[in-house]
Amino acid sequence: MNQSLRFLILLLPLIVLTFFAKVLLVNEDIKLPNFESKDFPLFQLNDLNGNPVQSRSLEGIKLINVWASWCITCLVEHPFLTNLSKQNIQIVGLNYKDSDSKANAWLQKHGNPYLFSIFDPRGDLAFDLGVTGAPESYLIINNKVVGHIQGEMNQIKWETIFLPLIQKAQQGS
Repeated sequence: MNQSLRFLILLLPLIVLTFFAKVLLVNEDIKLPNFESKDFPLFQLNDLNGNPVQSRSLEGIKLINVWASWCITCLVEHPFLTNLSKQNIQIVGLNYKDSDSKANAWLQKHGNPYLFSIFDPRGDLAFDLGVTGAPESYLIINNKVVGHIQGEMNQIKWETIFLPLIQKAQQGS
């Protein structure tokens, strides 16, 4: 066997391992995107109790959490959201493509960290917001979307993405 072929045989597995290590070990959710703030979509819906909710309900700093009773990952992130709400973080739920009875039963069973949950049974508001699935979280400051996380909200994402944005907003006011 010639020298080049031996080198190729040794190099090929190394290239494959490097590729898979990069793909599998990089947490894409943590990467800070080049996120441009945008206005929160205008809406008129009800909350899960049937009370009307409008866009102006989102003044100040709010964490919007897209969730559903059918969403397994929503259950995984729920204790973290409950902990945030105990720290006076204002969280608004966006109940996505769900039934109000199942959503209310889910909150009754697992606890309710939300100030209120916007009921979006067809997903119209979620579509306007750019939701791709549940769970997702958006940081809203005075009706402007300033941050977005797809997937489970956890301590690392909170501290590396949303908390710095909140601190920056609080310093500016």
